[in-house]
Amino acid sequence: MKSLLIGSLSVLLLTAVAVPVANGQPVTLNSATTSSFSRQYLTPFKLVHLAYQGYFKDQGIPGYSALVMAHEDGKVSAEDLVVSAVKANRLSAQLLRDQEYFSAVDTELWELKRGGP
Repeated sequence: MKSLLIGSLSVLLLTAVAVPVANGQPVTLNSATTSSFSRQYLTPFKLVHLAYQGYFKDQGIPGYSALVMAHEDGKVSAEDLVVSAVKANRLSAQLLRDQEYFSAVDTELWELKRGGP
């Protein structure tokens, strides 16, 4: 009985952690540490694919193949995309200081050229 209880709790804990990870959301185990950063975090992959789908047209970022061409021509950069997402309230302004995030977004933009979303 004791091992069944421990096993059930383990499965419950793994499920609680796996579902947000599978959805591309950060895992927050302590609600007291939740900030606007964790609520508005998009992975670089998700950010680029939202842009590809046209979610940032109002901020001047073209969608679909026009995004790929604009990036290739140097008209849209990772920085442009991150700034647009911040202005659209889809991303925390804290990421404007994260060079690793910019680099990952740039990598995802180049991946669009290689194979599309």
